[in-house]
Amino acid sequence: MRNIKFYGPTFLILAVLFMGFSSCKKKCVIEKEGTDSGVIVKSVLVYPQHGYITSDLNGNYHIDETSGSASKFEMSTDGGQTKIPMNYDAYSILAHPMVLSCNFSLDREVLINDIAETVTYTITVTECKEALCQEERFIENYVVVPSFPSTYTLSTIVNYVKI
Repeated sequence: MRNIKFYGPTFLILAVLFMGFSSCKKKCVIEKEGTDSGVIVKSVLVYPQHGYITSDLNGNYHIDETSGSASKFEMSTDGGQTKIPMNYDAYSILAHPMVLSCNFSLDREVLINDIAETVTYTITVTECKEALCQEERFIENYVVVPSFPSTYTLSTIVNYVKI
């Protein structure tokens, strides 16, 4: 008769170590670039005089010539080489301040419906399910769009995608 030794505890320890070292440790990395679509004017960059201007807007995130903060913005059509006062005859600025994780992507779309006199600003935020960092970023999230009357109703829709 053979003498069989039981190596259960040793085998269990080795199995746990093997699985621990070989398991897939997935890191969440948002590699996709954000997109701007609809009537967002990509050729015009907006430059605020300073940060946190959105706190002065009292929730009215449509900035046009009638806004109290209108003079606090400049624009550039040459990638930032030259900055000039914002041309509110041609453009409006939309904002939507957000606090996001350190790793995110934004897909933004603005649609203007002149018949219904509405503007819809849709933002899709792609973030990691698990926070990879403790830092959070405050962004004021400005976009330039063709000028529209201040009487239009602005709706902002924010969707979150966690990966």
